[in-house]
Amino acid sequence: MSVEVPNVVVTSRNGRWARVRVRGLLRNPALGCRLADAAGDALQVQLDTGSVRIRLAPDRDTVYWIDWLSTVVRSQPRTAVARRGAGATPPSSPTRHPRDAAARRSRAGPAQRHAEAAEAETTGQHSVPVDRLLADLGGGNPIDLARGLSTADARARLERDGPNEIRDVTGRSAAEILVGQFRSVPVALLGGSGALALSTRAFADAGAIGAVLAANATLGFLTERQAEETVSSLRKLGPRQASVLRDGAVVTIDAREVVVGDVLVLEPGHPVAADARVVESHRLAANEAALTGESLPVRKEPVPSLPEDTPLGERRNMVFLGTVVSGGAGRAVVVATAEHAALGRIRQLAQGTEAPTTRLQQELDVLGRRLAIGAAAACVGVFALGALRGRPLLPLLRTAVSLGVAAIPEGLPTVATSLLASSVRSLQRRGVYARRLDAIESLGAVDTVCFDKTGTLTQNRMSVGSLTVGTDLVVLEEGQRAPAVPEAWQRVAVLCNSVERAGGGAASPWQGSSTEIALLEFALAQGADYDQLHRSHPLLGVRHRSEHHPYMVTLHDSAHSGLLVAVKGRPDEVLARCETWFDGRRAQPLKPALRRRLLKLDESMAARGERVLALAFRQHPDRSFGDTAGLCWLGMVGLADPLRPDLPQMVQRFRAAGIRPMMITGDQVGTARAVAERIGLNGERPLLDAAQLPESAELIGDAVESANGFARTSPAMKLEIVRALQQRGHVVAMTGDGINDGPALKTADVGVAMGVTGTDFAHAMSDLVLHDDHPAAMLTAIEQGRTAFVNVRKSVRYLVSTNLSELAATTVATAIGLPEPFDPLALLWTNIATDIWPAIALGLEPAEPGILERPPVSLRGGLLDRSEWTAVATDAGTMTLASLASFGYGLARYGAGPRARTMAFTTLTSSQLLFALAMRSSLPLRAGGLAPNPALRRAVGWSLAAQAGTVLLPLARRVLRTTPLGPVDALVVLATAAVPLAARELLKERGA
Repeated sequence: MSVEVPNVVVTSRNGRWARVRVRGLLRNPALGCRLADAAGDALQVQLDTGSVRIRLAPDRDTVYWIDWLSTVVRSQPRTAVARRGAGATPPSSPTRHPRDAAARRSRAGPAQRHAEAAEAETTGQHSVPVDRLLADLGGGNPIDLARGLSTADARARLERDGPNEIRDVTGRSAAEILVGQFRSVPVALLGGSGALALSTRAFADAGAIGAVLAANATLGFLTERQAEETVSSLRKLGPRQASVLRDGAVVTIDAREVVVGDVLVLEPGHPVAADARVVESHRLAANEAALTGESLPVRKEPVPSLPEDTPLGERRNMVFLGTVVSGGAGRAVVVATAEHAALGRIRQLAQGTEAPTTRLQQELDVLGRRLAIGAAAACVGVFALGALRGRPLLPLLRTAVSLGVAAIPEGLPTVATSLLASSVRSLQRRGVYARRLDAIESLGAVDTVCFDKTGTLTQNRMSVGSLTVGTDLVVLEEGQRAPAVPEAWQRVAVLCNSVERAGGGAASPWQGSSTEIALLEFALAQGADYDQLHRSHPLLGVRHRSEHHPYMVTLHDSAHSGLLVAVKGRPDEVLARCETWFDGRRAQPLKPALRRRLLKLDESMAARGERVLALAFRQHPDRSFGDTAGLCWLGMVGLADPLRPDLPQMVQRFRAAGIRPMMITGDQVGTARAVAERIGLNGERPLLDAAQLPESAELIGDAVESANGFARTSPAMKLEIVRALQQRGHVVAMTGDGINDGPALKTADVGVAMGVTGTDFAHAMSDLVLHDDHPAAMLTAIEQGRTAFVNVRKSVRYLVSTNLSELAATTVATAIGLPEPFDPLALLWTNIATDIWPAIALGLEPAEPGILERPPVSLRGGLLDRSEWTAVATDAGTMTLASLASFGYGLARYGAGPRARTMAFTTLTSSQLLFALAMRSSLPLRAGGLAPNPALRRAVGWSLAAQAGTVLLPLARRVLRTTPLGPVDALVVLATAAVPLAARELLKERGA
């Protein structure tokens, strides 16, 4: 049973080791380095799973490590940046972990050294006073924050420093993949067999073994190289852009052209192009998850200086390359680019966590090791029995080693990697882009899908559906002419708006959020003049909407009426800041009864599924914002975002697949309920108001189990909802397109971003990207994930059954005193002919009918459960009996010699190849309904042809020591080789 504490969960343990999941460790290199630095060899950090593996000792049991890990996590800042100090070292062994920096570096691993280098590289830029920093960056002439660099100066700096570009994070090189093919236990055994052949001057045997080694290495290399290229292609992003100040004007340039000394213009949703010192900020916040692992936004402000030893994640006067502006606005002067930025310094660490070993691959590795141990024990037994029976020791030793090699399914890791990569390519062809191999594995196990509403369930192209005129609600039907609104209403709608023309020209399309574009277009249709209003009311300042204040405020100059404060945002928040309301002619006092009526109108509009915004203004005497109060209420507007087509059918399909759909949105409760009702989410489960719940995963566990969705959720609350579901044992997929979805996307088991409407931040945080933005594509991805898992299981079952049959046939023959049924080289041939190609072809099996009507897959019971191990033993037994029956016939007719061994060898290899056909489905093949698998047909057909060549071609006969077979012999081989296939199909018919 798992032991749970606030920050630490023990997930597994044995006598010597325990595995512990640490909250905040997932893909957080800084925290990982801190834990590894403090605990030394007693702790192994795994960033890809967010867990650590700890060595247990009498004085350091599980309770001890839980307390120590909890103390470390609680004592660190939320940004979880690597820091060394009190509370980091286990109290019972202060002398075991030297605090001297040089000693630490000498024993630090690569990940730790890169993280320390990153922090050292950026040391000083946050602690230097701004005036001195600007002078240093300007080379004697301080950087002019009002004008930025000149074009000529920027060009010279670019030529001097090179482009602002970090080299692509790559996987293993071709050489590393090739070398890796020779590092397995089977290859070592095969090499030992070759060495023994050479030592006995059996040069033909040695040459054949060398050919097998080369063939194994070639197949493994080509498969893994293709998988690596598939994953690497997913990491290649298009060129980014950055807004900088050049020659006094804001310009958009290729991010590779950003240089030290540039003044970055920071806006919500924009990636930060380089490490930079913040010099201007208005509620500026950045999400630094990619750098520090902290999911929530970090506030940034132009603090004059910070202590030099301030950790990376606490440098609130700095923004960093690779992070994203999540709210507010500001400006920052670039201090480091490319490889000199913090992200560049930890590039190698990022490379290490880019393609982690999946749980499926880990299960395959464990299975391979156990089979190797069992095979080794059996080989020792075969050698001992043969020796007792007086057989020559050296040939017997070669046979035992060859048997061990043949009995181990060394294709297991290659099969898993190639099949997952094949699934990635298959999804790409269907418009779903997977950024990680393990996303495919997780997809098959998803049992809960959380949908963001705006831009995911809806089309993210808002239009005005209703508005208030005075105290009346006017609903606009399709094609209906809207009533006239006051000029003040139009003015606020146009001015308190972030929409701009994409190209700057009058004919250019609008660029901005769909909500603001719809509001602006409505005002223009009412007669507002965009250019004239902006000329007569120049912008003096802006406060963007954020999690902390759900409304936007702009300050404008005016030659005729003084300064204007324009406000747009959530009705209840805006109304709370209003003292008067505009009745169409003049401002009137806003009385309590009218406030209540306006709030009821807000609820009515929200109940229609609309997003409701309130507009207000104030004439302002000062040139600074001041408090957002004393406003005059203008009215409300309801904006409707059309739902994507076929959503009710999508919801039904998710439920039929055993997956629970939920909606998580920041919209008001009425809006969320209206949408839930229209798409079929209004069942027995309620939709809850997240604003009324505690923002803690530990406290909302019951709520997430009982609800079909949540409204009024903040980014932090979305994150806690996902965590609460995971703590209840669910495998969660989260879909979204905006900055506010980023933390939840990153934390979910599978984060899914919209490809067209999704922000860069959402893409960076996600595991999958949907090309056409329709969430129904998730069903395609889940089908592929389940198919991949089922196919891997088919391949594994095939590999284990066939390899065990080779081991069992030789062991039984030796145990009952029969001659050796297989020549050592023949066993090696069987291994290479039946192991990889048919297994990979099985992995390419199309989805079985009804796979989305089955429950989600799970690895909790292991890769093969008890019933499947029973089936493995049965199938291996039938192949063993088939080969020994053929061998027995040969012995009876021809006596011990090449002819009998040839019959046993041909029967064993052919039966394994034919048996692959039975592994296509758990249903009988004659039932039909399976889509064609041309890869398996080719694999079996060509392998059978190659097997025929071993007895037909003279050269192959000399190498493998086979003989030609007569017609009767061939019929016997064919009949016995078909027995395992027929037996398995008969068992399927009987439901065994």
